[in-house]
Amino acid sequence: MKKNSTENQESSGNIYVPTRLRYRFSTFCKRLKNDGFFQKLLLLIIVIVICGNYIISRSQDSFEQIQSNLLILSFGVLSLVILFGLYSDGFLDVKYYDAFLSIGFKNSIGIPPILICQQKIDNSVIILFDNVGIPLSDWERHKDNIESTLNISISQIQYGKNYRQIIVKGCQGKFDFSKNFIWSSKQENDNQSKNDSLLILGESIFGRLCISLNDYPHILIGGATGSGKTLLLKLMLMQCINKDYIVNIADFKGGVDFGRIWENHCTFVTDISNTTKKLDEIIFELENRKKLYAQNGYKNISDYNEHELIKHKRIIFACDELAELLDTTGLSTKEKEPIKKIQNQLSSLARLGRAFGIHLILATQRPDANIISGQIKNNISYKICGRADQVLSQIILDNTDASTYIPSDSKGLFLNQDGTLFKAYLFDETTDIQGGGRMHTEQ
Repeated sequence: MKKNSTENQESSGNIYVPTRLRYRFSTFCKRLKNDGFFQKLLLLIIVIVICGNYIISRSQDSFEQIQSNLLILSFGVLSLVILFGLYSDGFLDVKYYDAFLSIGFKNSIGIPPILICQQKIDNSVIILFDNVGIPLSDWERHKDNIESTLNISISQIQYGKNYRQIIVKGCQGKFDFSKNFIWSSKQENDNQSKNDSLLILGESIFGRLCISLNDYPHILIGGATGSGKTLLLKLMLMQCINKDYIVNIADFKGGVDFGRIWENHCTFVTDISNTTKKLDEIIFELENRKKLYAQNGYKNISDYNEHELIKHKRIIFACDELAELLDTTGLSTKEKEPIKKIQNQLSSLARLGRAFGIHLILATQRPDANIISGQIKNNISYKICGRADQVLSQIILDNTDASTYIPSDSKGLFLNQDGTLFKAYLFDETTDIQGGGRMHTEQ
């Protein structure tokens, strides 16, 4: 048995080096093909070597020619070696090899993961490895050690296009999710926030995280009590107000989270009857826009506003605690009827609202699948979860990642449906709410 094990190790070791070289050549060739600057740099080196040899051959005697030619060729070879190391990720390959061995991260026969390629975008980094048979669970278990030895902050570890590949996403250096990120008025004036459809959510390892309501018209937020769920909801609504959206809020918690400044800019509904009426109004507006766009050949609200002088405002219907609105526990059949109607109204808006600038932002802390019907959930395009148990994480994200990656004592830390971890901005309601919006409260 020992003899066979030794032979297998030797065989794998013999395969290991050629595999590393194959990845290096593959990465080098791909970048040579796609990187125009690299092509020009390589061409420049070749031209220097050829022209240098030509000039030397015309101006020096034979002995000096040999010496000079050797010098020029050495320059060319050294330059090519350096370029190969840089553009094939060869230097990184050596770095990661040593780093993994230093923490004992290797497979059963002592071989560490092999770097395939690395991509940097600003401060973010995406690294693709051949996992050499090390399962994803082992990568996740060694995450802290990998971060420390590679000097990166890891946001996500996942399989690549097959189970032989592992993708590590993160950023260079240490990203401190424990610190607070403060909303600045400057963010209201940059090109991103000026985009009518764009909402800024917070900071991630990859930089500022934004979503476009044109791409993701409806949003579902989940999170346990104290997770910062309402903070994130209010951050989005603040931006909606400042963009002069029409903002409607269903608040069945007695207004404890929304002060007078919100009442000055939003329409509030606080009971089932007025919620039904408000949703009927919004659906009526949706039907009007639907007819108008069809008659004039407009595809969506952006198309309409681009060509018409009188613009259509986006309409938001938000609910801070969906369970308080849709829970039918202990109700009679008659009492359930208006709630069933609200469910149907929300489903209709979720299906049809996108093109007409009508958007749902729904939040819940109750891990109850009956609260969020499949009809509503399936038509909500963007899902976010804060600190949560496995049940709530599964309901919101269709996985338990929020319970795994978000610490139990965190506040304002969220995971989106793409697996991106981010920290929501803190803001000052008294100074950061600037827009117009609605001016009355419905009881």
